[in-house]
Amino acid sequence: MRRIIIDIDNTLWYFAAVLYERMKQVNPHTVPVSEWRSFDFWKEYVSPRTFYGIIKGIHMDQEQFVPFPDARPFLASLKALGLHITIASHREKGTLGATVNWLNNYRLIFDDIHLSNDKSVLFDECQGVVDDSPFVLDKAARAGIIGSGLRMPWNDKGIYALFDTLPEVLCYLRGQV
Repeated sequence: MRRIIIDIDNTLWYFAAVLYERMKQVNPHTVPVSEWRSFDFWKEYVSPRTFYGIIKGIHMDQEQFVPFPDARPFLASLKALGLHITIASHREKGTLGATVNWLNNYRLIFDDIHLSNDKSVLFDECQGVVDDSPFVLDKAARAGIIGSGLRMPWNDKGIYALFDTLPEVLCYLRGQV
Protein backbone atom coordinates (compact mmCIF):
# COMPACT_ATOMS: atom_id res chain seq x y z
CA MET A 1 0.00 0.00 0.00
CA ARG A 2 1.30 3.44 -0.93
CA ARG A 3 0.15 5.76 1.84
CA ILE A 4 0.19 9.53 2.04
CA ILE A 5 -0.47 11.38 5.28
CA ILE A 6 -2.56 14.54 4.94
CA ASP A 7 -3.00 17.05 7.75
CA ILE A 8 -6.25 18.99 8.12
CA ASP A 9 -5.51 22.34 9.79
CA ASN A 10 -3.75 24.82 7.48
CA THR A 11 -3.64 22.09 4.83
CA LEU A 12 -7.28 21.44 3.93
CA TRP A 13 -8.67 24.64 5.48
CA TYR A 14 -7.34 27.90 6.95
CA PHE A 15 -7.29 27.07 10.66
CA ALA A 16 -4.89 29.90 11.57
CA ALA A 17 -7.45 32.64 10.87
CA VAL A 18 -9.98 31.13 13.27
CA LEU A 19 -7.30 30.44 15.87
CA TYR A 20 -6.20 34.07 15.67
CA GLU A 21 -9.75 35.38 16.16
CA ARG A 22 -10.39 33.13 19.14
CA MET A 23 -7.03 33.89 20.75
CA LYS A 24 -7.65 37.60 20.27
CA GLN A 25 -10.88 37.26 22.26
CA VAL A 26 -8.82 35.94 25.19
CA ASN A 27 -5.82 38.25 24.73
CA PRO A 28 -6.32 41.31 22.51
CA HIS A 29 -2.53 41.67 22.19
CA THR A 30 -2.25 38.47 20.12
CA VAL A 31 -0.32 39.30 16.94
CA PRO A 32 -1.79 38.57 13.49
CA VAL A 33 -1.05 35.31 11.67
CA SER A 34 1.49 37.01 9.40
CA GLU A 35 3.71 37.52 12.47
CA TRP A 36 3.62 33.92 13.74
CA ARG A 37 7.27 33.12 13.08
CA SER A 38 7.38 29.95 15.16
CA PHE A 39 4.97 27.07 15.69
CA ASP A 40 4.77 27.86 19.40
CA PHE A 41 4.21 31.62 19.01
CA TRP A 42 1.11 31.31 21.21
CA LYS A 43 3.11 30.86 24.43
CA GLU A 44 3.52 34.64 24.69
CA TYR A 45 -0.23 35.23 24.63
CA VAL A 46 -2.12 32.42 26.40
CA SER A 47 -1.47 29.59 28.82
CA PRO A 48 -1.19 26.02 27.52
CA ARG A 49 -4.55 25.14 29.09
CA THR A 50 -6.25 28.08 27.37
CA PHE A 51 -4.51 27.40 24.06
CA TYR A 52 -5.47 23.73 23.94
CA GLY A 53 -9.00 24.62 25.02
CA ILE A 54 -9.30 27.06 22.12
CA ILE A 55 -7.99 24.45 19.70
CA LYS A 56 -10.38 21.78 20.96
CA GLY A 57 -13.25 24.26 20.61
CA ILE A 58 -12.30 24.97 17.00
CA HIS A 59 -12.07 21.25 16.25
CA MET A 60 -15.45 20.63 17.87
CA ASP A 61 -16.87 23.44 15.70
CA GLN A 62 -15.18 22.04 12.57
CA GLU A 63 -18.44 21.73 10.64
CA GLN A 64 -18.79 25.55 10.67
CA PHE A 65 -15.68 26.00 8.53
CA VAL A 66 -15.21 25.65 4.79
CA PRO A 67 -12.25 23.81 3.28
CA PHE A 68 -9.94 25.43 0.76
CA PRO A 69 -11.58 25.37 -2.70
CA ASP A 70 -8.79 23.09 -3.97
CA ALA A 71 -9.04 20.58 -1.09
CA ARG A 72 -11.53 18.21 -2.76
CA PRO A 73 -9.76 18.01 -6.15
CA PHE A 74 -6.40 17.73 -4.36
CA LEU A 75 -7.49 14.67 -2.41
CA ALA A 76 -9.28 13.16 -5.42
CA SER A 77 -6.11 13.56 -7.48
CA LEU A 78 -4.02 11.84 -4.81
CA LYS A 79 -6.50 8.95 -4.81
CA ALA A 80 -6.30 8.79 -8.62
CA LEU A 81 -2.53 8.36 -8.23
CA GLY A 82 -3.28 5.15 -6.33
CA LEU A 83 -2.42 6.53 -2.91
CA HIS A 84 -4.05 5.44 0.34
CA ILE A 85 -5.03 8.71 2.04
CA THR A 86 -4.62 8.85 5.80
CA ILE A 87 -5.99 12.03 7.31
CA ALA A 88 -3.80 12.67 10.35
CA SER A 89 -4.35 15.50 12.80
CA HIS A 90 -3.18 16.58 16.22
CA ARG A 91 -6.70 16.40 17.61
CA GLU A 92 -8.24 14.92 20.70
CA LYS A 93 -10.11 11.65 20.15
CA GLY A 94 -13.35 13.35 21.24
CA THR A 95 -13.28 15.49 18.09
CA LEU A 96 -13.47 12.47 15.78
CA GLY A 97 -17.21 12.82 15.08
CA ALA A 98 -16.96 16.49 14.10
CA THR A 99 -13.90 15.72 11.97
CA VAL A 100 -15.54 12.83 10.09
CA ASN A 101 -18.74 14.82 9.58
CA TRP A 102 -16.77 17.73 8.13
CA LEU A 103 -14.79 15.51 5.77
CA ASN A 104 -17.96 13.74 4.62
CA ASN A 105 -20.07 16.92 4.33
CA TYR A 106 -17.51 18.41 1.95
CA ARG A 107 -16.91 15.08 0.18
CA LEU A 108 -13.21 15.14 1.02
CA ILE A 109 -11.84 11.72 0.05
CA PHE A 110 -9.92 9.72 2.63
CA ASP A 111 -9.28 6.09 3.52
CA ASP A 112 -8.69 6.38 7.24
CA ILE A 113 -8.18 8.89 10.03
CA HIS A 114 -5.47 9.09 12.68
CA LEU A 115 -5.95 11.51 15.56
CA SER A 116 -3.00 11.76 17.93
CA ASN A 117 -0.07 13.91 18.97
CA ASP A 118 2.42 11.77 17.03
CA LYS A 119 1.97 11.38 13.29
CA SER A 120 5.40 9.80 12.95
CA VAL A 121 3.97 6.45 14.08
CA LEU A 122 2.53 6.29 10.56
CA PHE A 123 5.86 6.87 8.80
CA ASP A 124 6.77 3.18 8.35
CA GLU A 125 4.20 2.67 5.60
CA CYS A 126 4.29 6.16 4.17
CA GLN A 127 5.28 7.67 0.81
CA GLY A 128 4.72 11.29 1.77
CA VAL A 129 3.39 13.80 4.25
CA VAL A 130 1.51 17.03 3.56
CA ASP A 131 1.43 19.19 6.69
CA ASP A 132 2.08 22.71 7.97
CA SER A 133 3.99 21.67 11.08
CA PRO A 134 7.73 22.18 10.73
CA PHE A 135 8.22 19.47 13.37
CA VAL A 136 6.27 16.85 11.40
CA LEU A 137 7.87 17.88 8.10
CA ASP A 138 11.38 17.82 9.60
CA LYS A 139 10.76 14.33 11.07
CA ALA A 140 9.53 13.15 7.68
CA ALA A 141 12.59 14.54 5.93
CA ARG A 142 14.93 12.88 8.45
CA ALA A 143 13.08 9.59 7.86
CA GLY A 144 13.57 9.93 4.09
CA ILE A 145 9.88 10.59 3.45
CA ILE A 146 8.64 13.19 0.98
CA GLY A 147 7.43 16.20 2.93
CA SER A 148 5.45 19.09 1.55
CA GLY A 149 2.83 21.60 2.53
CA LEU A 150 1.46 25.06 2.20
CA ARG A 151 3.86 27.89 3.00
CA MET A 152 3.06 29.56 6.31
CA PRO A 153 5.01 32.15 8.34
CA TRP A 154 6.01 29.47 10.90
CA ASN A 155 7.26 26.77 8.52
CA ASP A 156 9.34 28.52 5.88
CA LYS A 157 12.76 27.64 7.30
CA GLY A 158 12.84 23.85 6.82
CA ILE A 159 14.31 21.35 4.38
CA TYR A 160 10.98 20.41 2.81
CA ALA A 161 9.06 21.64 -0.22
CA LEU A 162 6.50 24.39 0.45
CA PHE A 163 4.05 25.93 -1.97
CA ASP A 164 1.36 28.60 -2.07
CA THR A 165 -1.50 26.38 -3.29
CA LEU A 166 -2.64 22.77 -3.10
CA PRO A 167 -2.41 22.37 -6.92
CA GLU A 168 1.28 23.30 -6.62
CA VAL A 169 1.73 20.73 -3.83
CA LEU A 170 0.01 18.14 -6.04
CA CYS A 171 2.26 18.92 -8.99
CA TYR A 172 5.30 18.44 -6.76
CA LEU A 173 3.97 15.17 -5.31
CA ARG A 174 3.20 13.77 -8.78
CA GLY A 175 6.90 13.99 -9.55
CA GLN A 176 7.89 12.38 -6.24
CA VAL A 177 5.54 9.49 -5.41
